[in-house]
Amino acid sequence: MNFAFSILECVLRKFYIRTVLEKGTKRFKMSEKKVVGRNVAIALGIICVILAVGLVVAIANYNSIINLKKSTVWIDRQTVSQPAGSYTYWRFYAPYAGYVSVRVHSSTTDNTYVRVIWSSHGVNYDHSITVGVSGTAVFPVLPGSIEIRVGNLNLFSGATETVTITYHY
Repeated sequence: MNFAFSILECVLRKFYIRTVLEKGTKRFKMSEKKVVGRNVAIALGIICVILAVGLVVAIANYNSIINLKKSTVWIDRQTVSQPAGSYTYWRFYAPYAGYVSVRVHSSTTDNTYVRVIWSSHGVNYDHSITVGVSGTAVFPVLPGSIEIRVGNLNLFSGATETVTITYHY
């Protein structure tokens, strides 16, 4: 509150407001210098409103990211095939910490696994989850490059899987 009064006092001094006594009454009269045109004041007001709205939108966006409410589908129901004991891999970049969910909608083998590998901020992560003929595996991620593998542990026959990969941040 004191800050606002300080600003008001500076403005009053800057624009030479002085007291003039006329006919026993006290009146304030501005000097002949024009302070700011009406259109300029309106334009500045509009700019302030636009900046305030932009700030609210930015805060809402970052709040969604902090609470892991955003997601991006990196792969949507892609069908892949591998020979026995092999895998298919994808590489992505995650700009924020979050998690990756890998859903195997269907597989021709119950030996299907999902493996996620990344290195970020001094942390090396390499983890596999067996999902069988269908299932979802969820992995934490930090910002950086991520490799996601879907494969099979079969000894003699290959496999085909339908996969969706979603990044939540």
